[in-house]
Amino acid sequence: MRRSPLPLLLFLVLVSLSLVAGCGPRWAILAQSVPSPLTGARNFYIEPIHYDPPLIGGKSEREYLADKSAEQRDSWMTDKTETAEHYSAALMGASPELLFPTQPAPGVFIVRPIVSFIEPGFYGGIVALATNVQMRVQILASDGRMVDEIAVRSLIGASMIYPASGTRLRLAGDDLGRVTAEYIKQRVAGGA
Repeated sequence: MRRSPLPLLLFLVLVSLSLVAGCGPRWAILAQSVPSPLTGARNFYIEPIHYDPPLIGGKSEREYLADKSAEQRDSWMTDKTETAEHYSAALMGASPELLFPTQPAPGVFIVRPIVSFIEPGFYGGIVALATNVQMRVQILASDGRMVDEIAVRSLIGASMIYPASGTRLRLAGDDLGRVTAEYIKQRVAGGA
């Protein structure tokens, strides 16, 4: 009895696609200057994260916070502030060859992270939803002219290890900072 090679062929195609898909960058290029003015650059000022206005789990931030207690609203603001701190620290930590002045200045590129969507997620034992943060990162010349823009996303699973959404938001900040650093280092090295 002769078997059809179709199942084996389908399996090989799926494995090949999964390997190729897992090897690409974690950003999508929205705009990119050619030739790159970032080649050889060393100085980058990181702006605080902009929230433009973010959708929180499909609601506006105002709607999301409307049914929260004062303590929960304060916690949310702390989570956002600390997520921004984690983003900057991770970007700098993953790029020791670059310099990060504390103020914009002539000749210093500006990194502008803009969060457009946050799903805080939840953990309820047997049911969980991952935290999902979507961000655009604009890289501007010191005169404010757009150089590059990318879109990045971080998914942090909710689990017994990370049950609190604030912890997952901070981890997403770390992750997004590292991905931004990878992109900037590639562009500084002359890559596309």
